[in-house]
Amino acid sequence: MSGLPAQAEGLVARIEALLAQAEPLLGGGASDEAGYALRETERRYLPDTVRAFLDIPPARRDATAETMLVDQLRLLERATAQRLAALAENAEAALSTNGAFLTNRFGKLEALPEAPHVDPATAPPALLVRRVLDRIGTEAGTDPLALLETAGTRLAAAFPAIVQVRRGGFLGRGPVESLVLDVPRRDDLLRYVLLRDRFGVTASVERYVRGVRLKALTVDVAEWTRGLLDDLAAYVERERDARDVLTRLFVKEY
Repeated sequence: MSGLPAQAEGLVARIEALLAQAEPLLGGGASDEAGYALRETERRYLPDTVRAFLDIPPARRDATAETMLVDQLRLLERATAQRLAALAENAEAALSTNGAFLTNRFGKLEALPEAPHVDPATAPPALLVRRVLDRIGTEAGTDPLALLETAGTRLAAAFPAIVQVRRGGFLGRGPVESLVLDVPRRDDLLRYVLLRDRFGVTASVERYVRGVRLKALTVDVAEWTRGLLDDLAAYVERERDARDVLTRLFVKEY
C-alpha cells in the first residue's frame, strides 16, 4: 500500500487475511461481540488507522509516527485473531450440536445404507446445478443476507464465466453487495440479480435481446431460484466449458 512503511504493509496484509477467513463465519449473521468487532475492524478500525497515518504530510511521517502506526496495527491484528478464534469456536459448537440433532433424527451413520454414487461426468446438468443451489440453501438457511453471501461465493466458483460479484468494505473485502448472473439463452439473455438494500435482499430478473433490456421483474427469492435452476441447466447443457467447470467442482467438493 503506497505510503506505508514495509512493516505496516505486512501487518495490514495479515489483518486482511484474518478478515477474509472470518467472512464465511460472518455470512450467517453472527451478532455477538466478536462478530461486531470483526465487521467494524473491516469497515472502520483498519481503514481509519491507515488513513490517520496517511493524513500526516509525508515530510512529517517520522520514526515516531511509524512506531505509533505499527503498534496500533499490531493491536488490531491480535484483537482480530482473538475475535476470529471466538467466532470459530462458536461455529464448531454449532456444528457439534447439529450433528447430535441429525443422529437423533435419522440414526447413526453406520446404520444407514450407502447413498447411490452420482457420476458428474454423466449426470444430467439439472442435477449438478441443483446440487449447487441446494448447498447454497443449506449453508445460508433462511437469512437473506447469508443467502447473498453464500451465493456470491458458490455461484462464482461454479459459473465464473457468467457471474459478477461486487463486495463493499475496505479494499473490496466486505460483504457481498450484489450478485449478477448473465445467463445466455438461444435468442436472448437473462440477467439474474441479487442486490443488498436497506430492507435486506432484492431479487430480480431482466431480459436482454441484442444488448437491449426489454423486461425487468422483481420476484421473490424462491421464484428467482426456480428460474435460475432451469436456465443454468440449459446453459450447462449447451456450453461444454461450463459443464467442464461444474464437473470439476462437483468432483472436488460434492
